[in-house]
Amino acid sequence: MISNTLFITYTIMCFLSLQAITLIIIIGKHRDVGKTRLLKASAFFIVISIILGLFYYITYYRELVLGEFAANIFLRALDSVIFYAMGYSWVKLIDAIIVSPNPKMALWRKYTNKVFAILMICSAMIYIFLLDEYYSTDQFWAEVIVIVAEIVLGLTVIVFTAAYIWLGYRDLLDKASRHYILTVSILVNFNNLWNNTVVVSVFIHQVDIGVKCTLLYGVTSILLLIINFLTIFYMYKKDFSPLFFEKDHKSQPALTEEDLINLVAEQHRLTQRERDVFFLAYQGLTNPDIADRLFISKHTVKRHMHNIFEKLDVSTRVELMHLVQSQSDHPRI
Repeated sequence: MISNTLFITYTIMCFLSLQAITLIIIIGKHRDVGKTRLLKASAFFIVISIILGLFYYITYYRELVLGEFAANIFLRALDSVIFYAMGYSWVKLIDAIIVSPNPKMALWRKYTNKVFAILMICSAMIYIFLLDEYYSTDQFWAEVIVIVAEIVLGLTVIVFTAAYIWLGYRDLLDKASRHYILTVSILVNFNNLWNNTVVVSVFIHQVDIGVKCTLLYGVTSILLLIINFLTIFYMYKKDFSPLFFEKDHKSQPALTEEDLINLVAEQHRLTQRERDVFFLAYQGLTNPDIADRLFISKHTVKRHMHNIFEKLDVSTRVELMHLVQSQSDHPRI
């Protein structure tokens, strides 16, 4: 009965994931280049959730239905890595949604990839070298290392999620994004804590392996199902629906070039000085020309242009111009 329920849950979860990927592809074909980073982060998060869901269901089926509890090195490494990859993909998606100009966010971005890479490597090494094929060890010191590692690694994911939300939440203007980020953050980190708690309980001999499978994979299946549903709902409401189901926006008065620039600047939360530089750069002025016009140094102009490119997710002035011009083809939301 439980296996049938889990099969149905994971099947629906994977179906929702494929639906989300389809939405991302459709939105990507009709959106401006400024959405590229967000769509890539969304796709990465969904793909990781699919892999995690499939891996957990296959593992559950092997262990409780087929009775095959032994896991080789590859499976143990994947088990540890994919779990923290879920937290990493969510942190990257939060960053892509918020796009905060807060300078402290840049510091967290700088270390996010490195910290999570270390997390996944350490977790994989522990599962490969300290645990046998049955996820157990006869050494007390090894059990202590596994328990401490589970706690530390789990808390690290929570800390990074909380830091990104704390530093960038005030820069997030729309309620849909706020609700989505807060709700899914709670679900992702609850899944994180639940998994860590169950694993630690097994090592301190409070839960047997059979109960562990049901608790671990059952709860995760439900959480992934809810997360994927919320992700589809968010993308549909935020990007898909305005593209295809809003009232005909062509009947609205045409936006001037300055209106389009201000619209892009507002959407990507540029500072006032960045807006000034952005406007002149769009007019075709070079960095020295902009420096002379605004009475600032060329180095300062270069720094502002770097920040503008990063916030708008473009790499050249040509892409910047295309981004502004594309706004006239989309409804004003």
